Parts: sequence; structure tokens; C-alpha cells
Amino acid sequence: MINKKIAEQLISEEELDKLIDNDCKLLTSKDLAKVLNVSEAALRKQRSNNRSLFPFSRLGRRIYYPAELIVKTIHSNLQDSQLR
Repeated sequence: MINKKIAEQLISEEELDKLIDNDCKLLTSKDLAKVLNVSEAALRKQRSNNRSLFPFSRLGRRIYYPAELIVKTIHSNLQDSQLR
């Protein structure tokens, strides 16, 4: 009860929902696997081998990838095509 009162003083529930919807674009492993057309197991293996190309956060047992950093990582690793 006390924690909820303190939280309400810091930011309203509406403002928190707005912040999450507008500013915190996070992808789960399942979402990222779908976007990249790879399996969740492939992402898990990359993380466990410390070879993940994409930055991630672990909150409890869940993995989250910041969408903004995913896009930046993809753009920074673009290769020029060589047309002949």
C-alpha cells in the first residue's frame, strides 16, 4: 500500500502507461526472432555464448531488446552490395 502511494506521487498511472507506449519500445526474444526470421533458440544460443549482435536486458527470466538499438545495430552492420 505504501509503495503504491509513493509511486503515485512520482508519476501517475496514465503517465506511466504513456511512457511505456511511446518511449519504451521493447521486443521480447519471440518478437525479435519473428522480425529477423530466426528461431528463439538461435538468439538464446548467441546470448549464452556472449556473441549476441544485439544489446539486451534481462529482467528476471525475461529477455528484452530495445527496438531503437536493434534498428541502429542493423544499420551499422549494413554491407554494400557489389553489382556486376
